[in-house]
Amino acid sequence: MKTIAIIGCGKRGTAKEGWAIGHAHANGYLNCGHDIKLLGVDLSPENLQAFGEAFELPEEQLFSSTDALYEACTPDVVSICTWPALHHPMVMEAIEKGVKGIACEKPLALDTQQIREIENKAAETGTKIVVAHQRRCDNYAAAFKQIVDEKLLGDNLQAIGEVGDGWDILSWTTHWFDMANYLFDGPPASILAGMDIRDSRRYQHAVEDSSLIRADYGERGSALFITGPGTGASFRLRGDEGMARIDKEGIELATFAGSRTLPFPETKRGGFAALVGELLDWMDGGPEANCSLGRSAVATEMAYAAHESARTGKAVSLPLESARFAPLEVAQHPVRSGLQGKKILLYADHHFGSGGREGIADAFGEMSGEAVRVVDAEARGLSTDDLDGIDAILIYHTQKEVDDTTRSLLEGWVADGKALMITHAGLGAWPEWAGYQSWCGHIWEWGVSYHPHEPTELSVTDGDPLGTGWSSAWLPRDEVFVALKETAPVEIGLTATISTGEFPAAWRSKDNPNVGVWMPGHRRDSWKVPAMREGAARTLLSLFN
Repeated sequence: MKTIAIIGCGKRGTAKEGWAIGHAHANGYLNCGHDIKLLGVDLSPENLQAFGEAFELPEEQLFSSTDALYEACTPDVVSICTWPALHHPMVMEAIEKGVKGIACEKPLALDTQQIREIENKAAETGTKIVVAHQRRCDNYAAAFKQIVDEKLLGDNLQAIGEVGDGWDILSWTTHWFDMANYLFDGPPASILAGMDIRDSRRYQHAVEDSSLIRADYGERGSALFITGPGTGASFRLRGDEGMARIDKEGIELATFAGSRTLPFPETKRGGFAALVGELLDWMDGGPEANCSLGRSAVATEMAYAAHESARTGKAVSLPLESARFAPLEVAQHPVRSGLQGKKILLYADHHFGSGGREGIADAFGEMSGEAVRVVDAEARGLSTDDLDGIDAILIYHTQKEVDDTTRSLLEGWVADGKALMITHAGLGAWPEWAGYQSWCGHIWEWGVSYHPHEPTELSVTDGDPLGTGWSSAWLPRDEVFVALKETAPVEIGLTATISTGEFPAAWRSKDNPNVGVWMPGHRRDSWKVPAMREGAARTLLSLFN
């Protein structure tokens, strides 16, 4: 017998967000052919009670949180059926707690960085994970696969998946992505997409209003996906010799040689029973599950490639490495820069290999049109030659000691009213230099301050003192500095909101208005996010007198 915990029992209802997917997973386990003990986890007492009643579970098998669950036991398997923002942290938590099998609803995660973290952790621990793309386990998928493998439609195959009723890619079309990947034995080489992008959100994350996507599978074929308009959902194949679509009794195959129905093959189990049954078989030494992480995670990655293609107007290659943030979140907050022609010096160390130094140099170099002059703070101090012709200095390092020349040059720079911006790691620099701490206004207090890693909502304070020009923006999961020590009065221009509260994100010194701080910026790829670039650029521009 295996102990199975359904995390996120769900609420019964008829609206798009109201269907209890947790009940579907539970029924899948009960019908998959394995001996199981079912547990339920949900924050809502009503949902938890309804789940217990539906599956006749005693109170000791129902839990109000994952903390309570893991305190009581370590299940053999968990099904994560919560809203998407919780998928990544709950998968990682389950792995850390020693759970050996995980079934996660789609989308697997809310950006590609989170997907990579799950993949790496699963590989490290040997945890078996499946993604809920159970449609590839259904009999019509097997019939389509037969058509592809036997070339019954000839060459130049194209899969066509449509989803109407106002659905979005992450909520539905990823199923058709996964179906095409199953039929073509792997993911496409590239994605090209066009979308209607407004301010729509579903399950608390950004979604597009409609989309048209082409996936290039090279010699294997191609796929076309349409999402949003119309009603219902459909999937079909076409090739040089004809077309195939799902019918009541099987796959209707129409070719130049005539029409016929290809019967659905008999399957041992389908849908959720197949999804979770194959996971349990795999855990028992059977073959890799059809919807394994290695096969089905890429369907979520394709969604972010499509969003990035629509955002940039260019085809995007897979695997998606150039944009590990959530492109649609930043596309909903378009921004512009105004640093053209400014010459910038970046005094920085490598900050524990974060890549932030390189990200800053790339971002400000592209925004200014001038190569950023980078001085390695680990190697040496600043010199007069370093500052020759420079319009602004950025500080990004955590060096403890400052040499006399560097101190003198920076003191003169600030006294002359020139722009100095302390960026992220720079709040932890030179802890014994009182003057520098005063410029910062809020500093990293070693041993006291800390930095949660979370997606962040930036909000402009009243009056928009830094001239940001927008009211709010989204940043990908990154370090947010908490419990900073206040050292001098500042004018806060932006705040960062995470799960634990609201904290300063960007500010300017009241005593030295040519000195300011931009707090975010640990991850290199976060500096590709337009809101990150624009916010930092506007903060720097506000320091010029």
